[in-house]
Order: sequence, then C-alpha cells, then structure tokens
Amino acid sequence: MSTKQSVTETELAILDVLWKNGSATVREIVQAIYGQHKSSLHATINSLIDRLREKGHVAVDDAGFAHRYKAAVTREALIGDNLQQLADRHFEGAVTPLLMTLIDKVNLSRKDREAIRKIISGIK
Repeated sequence: MSTKQSVTETELAILDVLWKNGSATVREIVQAIYGQHKSSLHATINSLIDRLREKGHVAVDDAGFAHRYKAAVTREALIGDNLQQLADRHFEGAVTPLLMTLIDKVNLSRKDREAIRKIISGIK
C-alpha cells in the first residue's frame, strides 16, 4: 500500500503502538504512549486516530464495545514512501544521491556495511 500522506511524530507513535501490538483500543494507545490515562489525552489520541483513518493508515474494528484499531499500512511502506518523498524534494527523485548522502553521513558498523553489500549484490 502506498502512503503518500505524511504523518506527524505523534501519529507515528500511534502507528508504532499498533505495529507492536497488532491492534489496540484508544485507552491502550494512550497508556502505551503516555504511561497514564486522562480524558484529555484520550480525546487527543482519538482525534489523531481519526486523522490517520482519513489518511488510510489505520483501520477500525467496531464490533465490540471498545473500538480496536490496527495499522492499515506497514512500517516498510511508510518508510519507503517517506524516503521517496525525500528523494523527490532534494534529489529530483533520484534515490542514488539520497543513499550516498545517508551512507556518507552515518557511521555504519561492519555488520551494516556487510548487509548493504549483500543487498547490492542481490540486485539484478
């Protein structure tokens, strides 16, 4: 699934809870993010979930008393689209300069370098 609409940091925190747990109620999400439950936090998370649903990133199961939410987008799809948007904005859509900049600016471990070599050697 393509995810052309970006997400805020708090929306990403909600998605992270859903990716880790599979599904969750608003109360469970609030508890996971804030470590406590207050009605104001509940209302905020509920509004953010509504935005995520409008973006197509979250689905709802409303069969039970408390609605359960689950991610409708994978972490990989969201990251992939974010990286493509970054390439589009800064490198006219070219991915190679984006990757070269990332590799140049990040201190890669030997394990990371080997993993990258394996990925590159597997590209046909």
